[in-house]
Amino acid sequence: MLAVEPAAAMREAGQRLHPDSKIRWMDDCPPSLQNLHRLGLAFDFILLSAVWMHVPPTERSRAFRKVITLLKLGGPLAITLRHGPAEAQQQIYESDCG
Repeated sequence: MLAVEPAAAMREAGQRLHPDSKIRWMDDCPPSLQNLHRLGLAFDFILLSAVWMHVPPTERSRAFRKVITLLKLGGPLAITLRHGPAEAQQQIYESDCG
């Protein structure tokens, strides 16, 4: 299993909460996901949880293309969206799920 998190504090918190040697933690973020792409892996399933609203709308097409190239043929992609105000130190953008 691979967990990708660009924020060091969140990555460290995730590692503390889920101390499992089967989880590999990585620093990367959309739209490029260049560190992840360098691994040359393909995944059966991808979950973007509380990620999409941090991607600027002008970068979402590129980010989506990068993400789906990481999926195995027929693999599902799940995206959860957070609605509401951001914390002061975070930048979020509107997400239209309609």
